[in-house]
Amino acid sequence: MGADRVPSGIPGLDELIGKGFPKQTVTLISGGPGSGKTIFALQMLITGAERYNEPGIYATMTETPEELRKDAASFGWNLEELEKKGEILFLDVRPSRFLELRSYERAETFFSWLWNNIRKGANEIGAKRIVIDSLNVLSTQFQDEYQARQAITSLVEALKKLPDCISFLLFEQIAMERTMEEFLTSGVIILHYVPIKNGMMRAIQVLKMRRTAHSENFHPFEIGPKGIKINPKETVVFF
Repeated sequence: MGADRVPSGIPGLDELIGKGFPKQTVTLISGGPGSGKTIFALQMLITGAERYNEPGIYATMTETPEELRKDAASFGWNLEELEKKGEILFLDVRPSRFLELRSYERAETFFSWLWNNIRKGANEIGAKRIVIDSLNVLSTQFQDEYQARQAITSLVEALKKLPDCISFLLFEQIAMERTMEEFLTSGVIILHYVPIKNGMMRAIQVLKMRRTAHSENFHPFEIGPKGIKINPKETVVFF
């Protein structure tokens, strides 16, 4: 593993992205409902903390931290110990939480409150991995697409400046058309969950990864009792 690369912690993924993520990059993790985005993100954070001594933050605008802990427990991942050691930090940055706290925290906007929480948390635990879930919710906090794009651009640029850190932005994509979010990040990974003749198929696609000679194929993956496992040697065609 090169000094400028960070292992993902997902079995089979590093073989597709040049042995790991480039440092100080922001990657979009995109996919439809049920595609495995949350599991993917949790697994990278937990493996990073346990195996590589890289503290991680999960900033959630969707589920509560308790719901995420239950998701992790279903795979046998013990977050309680990691949280006690300061190796994993959950940030409850749901818009409803912001409205509850706004009167006495005096945050001028949701976006500034969100970033202040992430920055403070990153400094507190020395975060090397950050997950933000999700861009869909963040975009709804702005009056129009232009404001949302400006905010996401600012967020990406700020995340890139965090020392030796890799960041992941989760995005729920319904249609197959390219979206503005894909153009703003260093990398794009798409988790496909599509119907086939005898059921459903899961496949991962690395759409882009800067400074990386990455796979351009669709590779099958499975979600098993221990999380996600990718088969980097096998490819599938379903379009």
